[in-house]
Amino acid sequence: MTEEFNEKCKIAQNDTLGRYVQACENIKAGEPILNESPILIIACPGDRRCSNCFRLTQSYCGKCSITPLCSNCRSHHLYDCNTLSLMSKEVQFENLRKNPESYGLLKLFLLKENPDTAEYFEKILQLESHLDKRRNTTIWQEHNDKVVQPLLHCGMKEYFKYDDTLDEDSIQRLCGILDVNAYEIRAPDQGGMRGLYLNASTITHQCNANANVAIDHQYRIKVYANRDIDKDETISTCYTNILLGTDERRRILQEGKYFHCTCNRCEDPTEFGSHMSSFVCTPCMTANRNGIVVKKTTTENKCKWECMVCNHSMRDEQIKLILEKAKEEIYHARDDLKRYEILLAKLSRILHQNHYLMVDIKQNLANILRSIITSSMQRPGRCVYERKVRLCQELVMVLHIIQPGISRLKAIALYELANASAELYRLKFGEKELTDKELVSMLQRCEAMLREAARMLLYEPVQTPEGELAHAAMDELRDMLNDIKLLKEKIDEVN
Repeated sequence: MTEEFNEKCKIAQNDTLGRYVQACENIKAGEPILNESPILIIACPGDRRCSNCFRLTQSYCGKCSITPLCSNCRSHHLYDCNTLSLMSKEVQFENLRKNPESYGLLKLFLLKENPDTAEYFEKILQLESHLDKRRNTTIWQEHNDKVVQPLLHCGMKEYFKYDDTLDEDSIQRLCGILDVNAYEIRAPDQGGMRGLYLNASTITHQCNANANVAIDHQYRIKVYANRDIDKDETISTCYTNILLGTDERRRILQEGKYFHCTCNRCEDPTEFGSHMSSFVCTPCMTANRNGIVVKKTTTENKCKWECMVCNHSMRDEQIKLILEKAKEEIYHARDDLKRYEILLAKLSRILHQNHYLMVDIKQNLANILRSIITSSMQRPGRCVYERKVRLCQELVMVLHIIQPGISRLKAIALYELANASAELYRLKFGEKELTDKELVSMLQRCEAMLREAARMLLYEPVQTPEGELAHAAMDELRDMLNDIKLLKEKIDEVN
């Protein structure tokens, strides 16, 4: 455990959460809670990655014959290589090669075999696997075919000193531990990987979490407070995308983490007033009322969708059909600016303006407009900047509600908003719509947004896309302050 973790936190346990992390003292927003290296890094299902540099590869170590090793790397972990080399003449490694998913479990067995790392394996066994909830499911069968059977029938069991973990249930349990507890991390080339962190794995989930997670280029995980955390408060991070609606978040958590989320946001039909799952009430819209349809749970534990103004109701089947159709249309509109705008206007009569599907379209539109603005082949007009500003304002408004503290997503949206706004104000100034004083005032607003974006991004590791964006934001902030200074000097000269 790190010093910060020891001083600020303790691992507690109860029947509801199992093992979880609790604050031992008051923790200020931005304070680090945990810095930890992974005990294990494995490829995502279907990928084969070099055991040394973690790049995609199709080649293997020439000595042990089973460990993936790219042409640029000459060696990997010495103990692992020597242990596997002793088996290579007798063990049928070919079937393991055909099933790269088995390599993560093989690394776990080697972790247990090695006297220097055996204690870590015992700690891994303390992590939640949800074995019984996974039994006889699709993922159980997939692991049986691609991991369990290849490992059991390759002939390596007799080579391990501790072979009590080499039976079907024990291997499935380890698969469950990896699936439930591993964090997604960026791969060095493309795609992603998974990292297992012993202490970070004990941090519980909340959709309105009080801590953020960042992983640097060396795969070290950093957990820091995104708001002030009181002593004895449970430390939490968010396991899923905060820009999804409640039903979608709960579905992902149930399928991947095997629990039904009952956090404050999930239990609030309005999601803290963000209405990211809400619908427009058609009767109210016809009558010029601002009725909003939200999901409510009845005393019989059944759900119903009901307007908060007129009590107009919608069936759950009707809601699901609307969402399914909307998702299909969003998919077919991909990367098409005009189709996105038409779809946004169409869905605005059905979905609340902050509904997560509307937010998804707005994000896609903002990305397309960014490409137009930054392209050397384009000469964007004023309308492009005006639209970009409006979209970013709406995204920032939603993020202020659902993640009011330090937020990576909010910082990025503020950065985009500040840049687009500054360019728009400069265009207006060039068209004589703003005076020098008015431009200074507008640029000072942009400066405040850029400063806030940089402040939040500076908590991110330096050598990550977010860390690089923090550096860019600081550079642009200096340029903007210089522009404001020159404008003020010009105004003073005139006066």
